[in-house]
Amino acid sequence: MQPIHHFITLPDLELSYYEWGNPENQTILLIHATGMHARVWDATIKYLVDQYHIIAIDQRGHGDSYSDTYLLDWSIMGRDAINFVDRMGFENIIGVGHSMGGHVMTQVALARPNLLQRMILIDPVIFSPERYELVTDFEKGHPKDNPIARRRNRFDSWRDMVDNFKDKPSYSNWLEETLQSYCEFGLKPSDHGGYTLACAPDIEASVYMGHHSINPLKELKSIDCPVTILRARGRDPKAKHKIDFSASPTWDQLHTCFQNAKDVWMKDYSHFIPMETPELTAKYIADQ
Repeated sequence: MQPIHHFITLPDLELSYYEWGNPENQTILLIHATGMHARVWDATIKYLVDQYHIIAIDQRGHGDSYSDTYLLDWSIMGRDAINFVDRMGFENIIGVGHSMGGHVMTQVALARPNLLQRMILIDPVIFSPERYELVTDFEKGHPKDNPIARRRNRFDSWRDMVDNFKDKPSYSNWLEETLQSYCEFGLKPSDHGGYTLACAPDIEASVYMGHHSINPLKELKSIDCPVTILRARGRDPKAKHKIDFSASPTWDQLHTCFQNAKDVWMKDYSHFIPMETPELTAKYIADQ
């Protein structure tokens, strides 16, 4: 089933989102990770669309939600998501967030305590208390000077992008269909020919640099809906100072901060759980 593509006007942003399924069914709201977009959920959605009404957003600066604002403060994305659910008039929904999207979904749950029936956080970027106290060189300076801003940003086609990424460690375990969706909908035509990333590298860098900007840990006990945390494998201790986007950023005691949460350690999967096992991801979302 092909989704319907919509735009909705929020304060200072035209937010892009996609809709699947029957609006009479319960709604699932999906919020993607840094550098991604709404269509990375396609492979997961196909297991859910017959039973649910599904909404997936392009966060600010990602996909078709164009913005040149640096995202060093994660409350910006939180406000966007809160404004979105308010405008849509959602009630009793299932909230799902991956990585940075998990942090954003938590902001939604805190701001709108009666909105969610339950919440699934897929390897959310929510750190230990000690990590929030630490500011590293990676988080300092200007986004344009960050190593992430130097990633390749020009491709001949989405197939060229697939060829570039498919053998890289972070992407090598993705299903072919999820990598295709990531690349096909993650590019925009360039004025100079070819295509560039829809999430500009310096915007993506700013998101990573802001990952410690909002510490929600002390507020999480106020969330009373059931929460499932899917946690990926951890870092290789031997790669202490290496940037590893495939390792879990999630505090292993995060579940203890909620009233009603369970921790599921998915040690055979990397941080990119929905891209590596969309069917299993869908089962957890459907609580099966």
